[in-house]
Amino acid sequence: MISHSLKAKFEDIIEFENIDWKIIEHIVQKDANILRPIKGVAFEEYFKKILRKKYPNIDIKDGEGDSDVDLFVNGHKLQLKTPAKAPTIENKIVGVSLHKTHGLEKRPHNLYKTSAKTFDFLVLQHPISGVYIIPYNKISEHNSWPGYLSDPEKIPWNSPWLNKWSLIGLDEIDRVSIDDRTTPQKSELPFLSKETCLKDFEIIETLCKPEYFRAAVMGLKGNVKEHWFEEHLKNLGYNILPPVGSYPKYDLAIKNISGEIKKIQTKGTSKNMCDNEKNTIGVEVMGTHGRFPSRGYKRDMIDYVAVIISSKQLPKTKISAGLHFILIPVEDLPLHYKIGKGNEFEQPLWNEKKYLDVIYPNIKLKLKNTNSKVIEFVPDLSSYGKASGYDVIPANSVFRKAGPYLLDFIPDQFRSSK
Repeated sequence: MISHSLKAKFEDIIEFENIDWKIIEHIVQKDANILRPIKGVAFEEYFKKILRKKYPNIDIKDGEGDSDVDLFVNGHKLQLKTPAKAPTIENKIVGVSLHKTHGLEKRPHNLYKTSAKTFDFLVLQHPISGVYIIPYNKISEHNSWPGYLSDPEKIPWNSPWLNKWSLIGLDEIDRVSIDDRTTPQKSELPFLSKETCLKDFEIIETLCKPEYFRAAVMGLKGNVKEHWFEEHLKNLGYNILPPVGSYPKYDLAIKNISGEIKKIQTKGTSKNMCDNEKNTIGVEVMGTHGRFPSRGYKRDMIDYVAVIISSKQLPKTKISAGLHFILIPVEDLPLHYKIGKGNEFEQPLWNEKKYLDVIYPNIKLKLKNTNSKVIEFVPDLSSYGKASGYDVIPANSVFRKAGPYLLDFIPDQFRSSK
């Protein structure tokens, strides 16, 4: 059972009031990229749970931030992983992705060096029962990148490292599975409970931990808002089309009465750019991986950005509780000030033609008139300064005269019927 106070805490984190748990279940089942990190952090909590059940006084400490060490158990540095679906073959092989998820993302920079013992043991959850405890120096070397650990690593289903507890000082349970993978009955999160082996309240408590926000909650938070916006448009009768392509840069499209298709990227507000007292909001318009300029969105990728705003970030007493939105045409967004200045920044890619329409990622807006009954936002130009001597928002930028953007307003060009 998830208590009202725990639910309220979770809702505050994802900025969504009165969440229906079925929405969370729908989103994690729909998108493996959302489920994967949730299962990863849940395994950390599950691993601690089964150890403490067996040894109430066991020495367990959490790793720090983006460290490659997830847990310290009896002084041993552990990295915890769940199986990767693609390379796993039932009753034969358990595959595990083994690369860094922060820092440089290109190979071999995101691989672990065989000569640098980053952690002591890889702890990998067995698909059915038990865990593998594999010494760092027993992980295979990469076939294409000598001197680096294999990725994915493939472990025999019945490997001798299965439940090898003695390696971390637990000799009395060596070779014994201490798993307790029973799915709770009458669960409000039946799919997640089955996938994580945790009770409902344990799942939500895990997701409420600050150290898991970037890994497991950031993507979930954005997808919850995307789901809400899409359902809102459908309920209003708009003709919604799913994104097309392998890695689309937009989340949904609207086909209007003329047959035109408008591509929309939904983005939740960024907490560090919002100030309720100053009536300002902000949003990051960029991809989740890579480095600029390739990480940036380009104007030809989308037609509109839908900024999803929590009612708590808006003037109280004027709007209903829940989520709201503003739609910004892509042509209003500022281009990046580094475009055409690759030599000055020693980043020659900024001179390439394909990056001439990269959008500046930080979009900051403010309430146009705090005394008006109509809620409209305009660019918060005073919040932008200079960078390396250049105006972040150049004098000739269309963004300087853009807006206003009316809350919850949908342009007539989106109409799918008369």
